[in-house]
Amino acid sequence: MAMKTCKWMTAMMLCAGFSLSACTSDDGLSSPSETGQGQLMLNLVSGTKFAEDTRAVNENDYKNTNEYTVVVIDANKIEKLNCKGSDVASKMPLTMPIGSYTIKAFYGTESHASRNSFYVYGETQGSIKAEQKESVEVNCTPTCGRITVNFNEDMSTYFSDYKVTFKGTEALGETDIDWNKNDTEPWYVKLKGGTEGEEITFTITTITKNDFIDKTQEATKTGKFTLKRNYAYKMNVNVTYNPTTQGDLKITVTIDESTNDKPVDIEVPVDWI
Repeated sequence: MAMKTCKWMTAMMLCAGFSLSACTSDDGLSSPSETGQGQLMLNLVSGTKFAEDTRAVNENDYKNTNEYTVVVIDANKIEKLNCKGSDVASKMPLTMPIGSYTIKAFYGTESHASRNSFYVYGETQGSIKAEQKESVEVNCTPTCGRITVNFNEDMSTYFSDYKVTFKGTEALGETDIDWNKNDTEPWYVKLKGGTEGEEITFTITTITKNDFIDKTQEATKTGKFTLKRNYAYKMNVNVTYNPTTQGDLKITVTIDESTNDKPVDIEVPVDWI
């Protein structure tokens, strides 16, 4: 009888030990400090201020984030997400290991200058904490400024030909881009980041008609102004003719530095060269 009682007590102790061990293991799996994971909620936003439809580029397409490419990289440099913007919502929340992360979103084609496309880009960095949900907004904006030229209708009265040549930004390097007298499509010029923008130089070349001087004469005038990313610039080129000053033809330039909702005319000095 004593032997049976001893065996029974031993069995009970083994069962209790197994139960305790199993409970401790379960608690360890659910401990926030040991799972090492959190969640990321991502919202994609277009900050493109351009809003014009041209024959070459529909700028409103760049405001639709569905076609953007979105990439999420964790602290171990492992790609956790790579998808179109239209698929982001269905993949949220995204489970991430604790630590830093980088989110990149982009769309379009980047060139030193183009009339057919431009490039929007956004990047955000942050960190994930264990068992917490991090909400992040990525704002994508153009890496360029937009330039158009408006020639006053009187230009064709006094000049047989005329154009504006731009140069001087880091991306353009030694390359020039021209706006000819009959051009209508904007130039999208790549610019360095930051709030200061970049200075661009312009040269206006004109060929005067014989009606206003004794012989055809080519003249050039030059000036410069500052371009910033995600801003639209309209360069207004005007001519005035004063026959009392020996047929003087005067070129004036103003820059409409706007974001399409608040025009601000800036007079730019023009020098003869």
